[in-house]
Amino acid sequence: MKRVNQLINKDIDERLHQLDELTEVIAHFFSIPAENRFWPLLKNQRITLLTDDPHFATQARFQQNLLCKHLSKYLNTKIRNADIKVIGLPVASFEQEMGKFRFSSNTANIVQSIAQSIDDKELQTAIRQLARTASRLPPDA
Repeated sequence: MKRVNQLINKDIDERLHQLDELTEVIAHFFSIPAENRFWPLLKNQRITLLTDDPHFATQARFQQNLLCKHLSKYLNTKIRNADIKVIGLPVASFEQEMGKFRFSSNTANIVQSIAQSIDDKELQTAIRQLARTASRLPPDA
């Protein structure tokens, strides 16, 4: 049985090392830690930065021309363009699903009684509707 490191092609290993080095250079340029924030891809004198952080993506977009100049100097080749893309990772993204949040009937009754004591009719109606929607009470409750 072969060991795992015997199955790795030397070209692939060298390419991965280059990408790690490129990641470190970019992290140093932005003065941020490199772990799990962005992933660079270099192809045809274009660099693509994939990130799951929209704040970092905005910062990188504002500095993409400086980044291209810095990388051109570091790599001794002309980097023509930088594309910064925000990707959604299942671990990183969180979507609140509507419909999973429900009031108990006791909580809905308490919110309804609070709504009755409010003088502002629009606010009172909104709170009653919230209680009905969140607890699925019938509309005439």
